[in-house]
This record gives sequence, C-alpha cells and structure tokens, in this order.
Amino acid sequence: VERLQPGSADLQYSLGVLALQLDRLDEAARYFQDLQESGKRPDEVAYYLGRIEEQKGRLTEAIVRYERVKNGEFQQDAQVRIARILVQQGKLQEARGRLHRLRLQWRDQEVQLFLIEADMLGEQVPPEQLLALYAEALKAHPDNHDLLYARALYAVTIDRLDLLESDLRRILAQNPEHVDALNALGYTLADQTDRYQEALSLITRALELKPDTAAILDSMGWVQYRLGNYPLSLQYLEQAFELLKDSEIAAHLGEVLWVMGERDRARRVWGEMLEQDPESKQIRETMQRLIP
Repeated sequence: VERLQPGSADLQYSLGVLALQLDRLDEAARYFQDLQESGKRPDEVAYYLGRIEEQKGRLTEAIVRYERVKNGEFQQDAQVRIARILVQQGKLQEARGRLHRLRLQWRDQEVQLFLIEADMLGEQVPPEQLLALYAEALKAHPDNHDLLYARALYAVTIDRLDLLESDLRRILAQNPEHVDALNALGYTLADQTDRYQEALSLITRALELKPDTAAILDSMGWVQYRLGNYPLSLQYLEQAFELLKDSEIAAHLGEVLWVMGERDRARRVWGEMLEQDPESKQIRETMQRLIP
C-alpha cells in the first residue's frame, strides 16, 4: 500500500487499520504514528498503537498506549484490554479492581463486564471465587439469561451438574424456546447421565427450532448413540460434521464409526482433525479410551 500525503487523516487511519488487520504491524504503526504527530484522532490512534504493542508482546508499552484512550468508541475496550494484560501478568487483584470500576462507570454494560471478568478469570482462580462472582452478578441482575447460561457452562467444567441443570431450567421456565439452553441441557444429560429420554426430548425441541445447526445435530447424534441407535446416530453426526469440521463432532463421529466396525474410517476422521487441531483433548481422550 502506498503511503498517502500528510493531511489525509481519514485515509491514513483506514490504511493503518487495514495494515493491522493484515498483520503488517510496522506499516500500521507508521500510519498511526504519522496521525499522532498531526494531533488528529488521538483516542483512536492511541488505541491502535496499543493494539500493535500488544500484538508484538510489549505489554507494558501497550498499557501506556491504552491509558491514553480517554474518550470515544474504544475507551471501554482499551480498559478491558488493560485488565486482560494484567491477568496475563498475574496481577489479578489489580485487573479485578479495574473491571469493578468499569462496571460503576458503565452501568448499562454491567452484565457484559461481569461476563468479561468471568471469562478472564477462567482457571486463574478457585471455583468458589468464580461462583461468587456469578452470584454477585445475578444478585444485581436476577434471572439474566446470559449470566445464567454462562454460569451453567462453567458449572459443567467443575462437575456441578446440579447447578448447570438449575440454571438452564431457570432460563427455560422463562423462555421455553431458548435453543442454546435446550441443546446444552439435552447434550449434558445425554453425555453425563442416563436420562436419555429426557435428553432426547430437549434436543428434539432444539432441532425443531434450528434444524440445520451443527451443534444440535451433534447432540442428536450423541443421544441416539447413547440410546443404541447407531445408524441413526451416524446419520446425524455425518450431517453435523459436513456443516462444521469441529474436534468434538469428529470425536463423536469417530466413536460411532468405531463401534459400528468401521475402524479405518474412524481413524481417518480422527487423524484429519488432529492435523488441524493437534491438541484436541476430545479426540485424544476418545482414542485412548477406544483403541487397545
């Protein structure tokens, strides 16, 4: 991309953003540094120079840039990015304090900021601390579906199926056609309990609402497998895999092929996905469980 004449601020800005999207970081930096010298669009320039520093791994420099974003559409995201960097640096309390201040500043974004904090903390804190954060969020926003759904997905990772089920059923009590809740509850019941008929009912309803969704077709394939309906299971899983080449779907598809005696094909499905996703926990666990 040719350099533009000084003064074309909007074009320089657009070219800087484009260069950043193309990972041409040094070129992007030159455009934004020129804009910085001109004094134009200071908040956007500071934000994107922060993004460049962050992508280069210069995290302290990135924070300095983000702190200069005082107004405009990127102000909140700059602060969130600072919090994420602080978590990377092991400064959890500082990050959480910053997010708490953001919630006070942007009340209309409070739910989203709670979700961001929960996602950031992830495996960084013990489960009781993350559950306490969700409890605080739900106390402020009772029955908020986004918070309930996020807590449910977290609950399954810490073997709290009771919490997952209660949160998803709270959502479904208010919105019986919440497709994600229907599918998540149905899949979990099929995968981790023997309540297969209940799971089938939930997944059937989800599939009626969104018939061409890979995740729901995968759930239907999995519950049919658990019910022993292998040919029907294979049909759904092949549909799902055709729509979305995903490691979890590949793990399920390979398992059904394996138990149906199509072991070479199962190995091919797993092998092709491992080429794309070598660290796939689902496929490796499935292979270890099934292959002698």
